[in-house]
Amino acid sequence: MFMDLDLLAETLAALKRAPFPPGTLHTFAIKANPVGRLLQILREAGLGAEVASLGELRQALCCGFAPGRVVFDSPIKTRAELAFALRAGVRLNLDNLEELERVARLVQDDPTLLDPPPPPAPPQPAVAAGAVAAAAADHPPTRLIGLRINPQVGEGSIAALSTAGRVSKFGIPLQECRAELLAAFRRHAWLNALHLHVGSQGVPLELTVEGVAAVAELAAEVEAEAAAATAATAAAAGHSPPARQRRVLALDIGGGLPVTYGTDDVAWLLGSTAADADPEATADPGVAAASGADASGTVSVFERYARLLQQRVPAIYPAGGSSNTGAGSCGGAASNSGLLLTPPQLVTEFGRCLVAKAAFAAGRVEYTKTCGGRRVVVSGLGGDLLLRAVYLPATWPVRVELCGRGGAPKLPAATAAPPPPCSSPTPSATATPSSTPAAEAGGQDGGGEGGAGGGCVAATDVVGPLCFQGDKLAEGAPLPAAAPGDWVVVPDVGAYTLSMYSRYNSRCSPPVWAYRRVGRAGRGEEEGRAGGAEGRAAGVEAEGGGGGSGGSGGRRLALPGDWAGQVRRGGAYEFVLLRRGENVEDVMAFWNRM
Repeated sequence: MFMDLDLLAETLAALKRAPFPPGTLHTFAIKANPVGRLLQILREAGLGAEVASLGELRQALCCGFAPGRVVFDSPIKTRAELAFALRAGVRLNLDNLEELERVARLVQDDPTLLDPPPPPAPPQPAVAAGAVAAAAADHPPTRLIGLRINPQVGEGSIAALSTAGRVSKFGIPLQECRAELLAAFRRHAWLNALHLHVGSQGVPLELTVEGVAAVAELAAEVEAEAAAATAATAAAAGHSPPARQRRVLALDIGGGLPVTYGTDDVAWLLGSTAADADPEATADPGVAAASGADASGTVSVFERYARLLQQRVPAIYPAGGSSNTGAGSCGGAASNSGLLLTPPQLVTEFGRCLVAKAAFAAGRVEYTKTCGGRRVVVSGLGGDLLLRAVYLPATWPVRVELCGRGGAPKLPAATAAPPPPCSSPTPSATATPSSTPAAEAGGQDGGGEGGAGGGCVAATDVVGPLCFQGDKLAEGAPLPAAAPGDWVVVPDVGAYTLSMYSRYNSRCSPPVWAYRRVGRAGRGEEEGRAGGAEGRAAGVEAEGGGGGSGGSGGRRLALPGDWAGQVRRGGAYEFVLLRRGENVEDVMAFWNRM
């Protein structure tokens, strides 16, 4: 796997430009990609971490995230895990009323669990000054313990990723349990936050925003009850109501921004200065709703989301929000309530949208054959790494590209005419050498085994290494001829691929490399973005055994065409190993652990 650090940086910049409320804590959902060195990069960029298990929590702390910038969500937390989280000082969102009572018993037995969190760790030299300042500002002075609410606003197009339907495994149902939720805040003074997550891929932004609005209304009710109680107590004592801190200190609105997987276009993600992306042509209806283009260009999905929040739930923004304390105001300060003016801190939990487009996977073609009038291309990429794509291809289709051994794409550019169709599915015996930058730089993409000439297009199955018939990345796809030594490349694998890796067949999980451009030929020049079709090819070649998505032995980089083109123009790429690939001994240790 390869991650484009330039695209990742541009994505984070687009997130930071979006008009979310001041002081918003953006966290990264570790479940999307738990690779430690990637998490360190995100931490240094100023993000917090959202975790959903003890393992993810330990990983976040191990990677240097301050406890006050770590959010622990999970539908199941044991007593030991809850106690660990409380002692660590991380933010904690409780999934249900029974879990709430479990925490109540824990803190009753050990009141020190509610002691103020430890102070932030001293800044590390590698951390940017801005990230240090953000960490200090976001370190809460008190424990932040919230309830996860199911706003019950409906589902998106993928039921398995929609968490705010009438029935859901996640959260406390708002419609049935409103009274119990208000009572919980009256009963437990340490309860001070609310959390929701409507869903992710397939969920329109408008639906997500409706979920935020519903929980903001609940927050307003909590504040109104607290204000009334404060006023009653003051009146009984013959005093005016004192100024008070708000009851809900943090509103965690989850993640859920969908991703366009069907194209290399990233204008919907980053924004653009020209209306060069059609938001209605996206692969997912949720993305179409989240994108917008006008005369000034395409608005990034982050800006679109923030604008919708500002319009629908203005009280989560300071001053510009609602000035009343009624429903929807999130407890926005009224002059007669004594409520401090600062809105609750907004927290987000983005994962997929931050990293999905920034990575591709590559596997060596080991064999090709013809069967039933169809080409079959066998590589090391399959259902172990691309689990959803193989087991649920209708819901999670992937793009499959073929590259020559030196990295040049076998298909011509999207604007060029495709190669001629084949009269026979048999691959051509020879191929014409390519004049690609890779070939000019010494990467032999032409001729013989692994030739990039590609030959004619024919229906092709691209299959993986696992021992079941359904291990396919493409079926009957119109692709040029391939040969052993070529590469199968799958874009957009930065999220929910390696984190969902399957142990079936005991294959080795792949290494993860990061790359960035350095030198004169920077991004945006004629060769285009490195993460696009020209920049994708097999970056890792196994020198001994395995190859593709696993294998053992030493590894060396094989330059893709775009990388070679960068070098030829006087620039270069910098490569960083983010994660070592497994070897067979690692796999044996997994199965034989005692």
